[in-house]
Amino acid sequence: MSRKGFTLVEVIVILAVIAILAGIAVPVALRIFERTAEDTTREEMDNLKKAMIGDPQKLQSSFRSDFGFLGDIGCLPTPSADGLDRLLTNGTLPTPFTFDSAKQAGAGWNGPYITGTPGEDFKTDQWGNNYTYTVSGTCPLTATLTSSGASTSLTSDDITLTIASNETTATVRGTVKDTGGNLLEAVPVEFYSAVSGTLSTAGPVGTDVNGNYSFTSVPFGPRAVKAKPNFLYALGSVTGAGTTMITFNILNYAESAVAINRMKVDWSTAAGPKQFNRIRIDLGGGGGLVTCFSGNTSPGVEVTLTCAAGDRTVAASTATRPSSRVFIDSFDVKLADTIITGPATPAIIEIRFIGGNVPAGTMPTTVTFNPSPLAGEFLSVVKFTP
Repeated sequence: MSRKGFTLVEVIVILAVIAILAGIAVPVALRIFERTAEDTTREEMDNLKKAMIGDPQKLQSSFRSDFGFLGDIGCLPTPSADGLDRLLTNGTLPTPFTFDSAKQAGAGWNGPYITGTPGEDFKTDQWGNNYTYTVSGTCPLTATLTSSGASTSLTSDDITLTIASNETTATVRGTVKDTGGNLLEAVPVEFYSAVSGTLSTAGPVGTDVNGNYSFTSVPFGPRAVKAKPNFLYALGSVTGAGTTMITFNILNYAESAVAINRMKVDWSTAAGPKQFNRIRIDLGGGGGLVTCFSGNTSPGVEVTLTCAAGDRTVAASTATRPSSRVFIDSFDVKLADTIITGPATPAIIEIRFIGGNVPAGTMPTTVTFNPSPLAGEFLSVVKFTP
């Protein structure tokens, strides 16, 4: 029996075919590897971003429930403090997370925030190179995460992920009203948010003539807002004694006593300005009016009250004003209207006019308490029509 092997020519042909197939397969395999490495790196970078700012798709009771590191700390990780490591360990950041039930907001490290395979180095890409992490500001709210790709010497294959300000911070707007739906001016409003892991207070800011307030650069996350009114007009309380005077009630909602040191009275009427010559105050509501100003004065002029401090200091409210928990999850947030209700301490104000010239029902009135407040004073504005 004879045996036949490959001839030299056949071996050469076979080797040539293998070489050709290898020449085709290796680049394809490399491209597959590069694409897989790129896709995996992008996925890991996206996971890092979610660890930093949370996942907008996670909801609870129709509210976004995941705000990541940003929601608890109020900033993005800072590179000078080992940057991305803070997604796994707290370092020097305040811990544990602490919730203030009075303010209805909290702050502090509550991680770990990064997820993945145990032991996996989340700070390096699929080519083994460290991510480049850069931020802006000491309590950063924008950042860039970069992988140098397959080549550390070229920028054309870099993979860059940006965290923009409209993904991390908001302008928060709101309106304050009384129970009658009237817009309230000069109501102090505070906003509670995390800053560098500590619960901080922004404001107070006073509402404008339309009852509006706003806060800027608020980090996304569960936050809280609190309106802290002082004097409000007691709805329906204004009365007139003929055409010589008006009497109205104010309500002190403040958590401390408020002294009325100065007042300014303005009217809006086609009949022209109306002078007044006396202001009296009754703190007890029992008819014990005390004269606190006397002298002819035109509207819009600030007058100083001269009665004893005890006769013009309205006691504090018997209740603490509540805070409202809010969820900040977009770059422009309009909060639900704040309606001022609850216990308040009343006082009676009487203003006497000169010459019996009070045109009842046609004279919208604005009374400002402590205009341009000095240290320790509280500004309040009340409006009504006799």
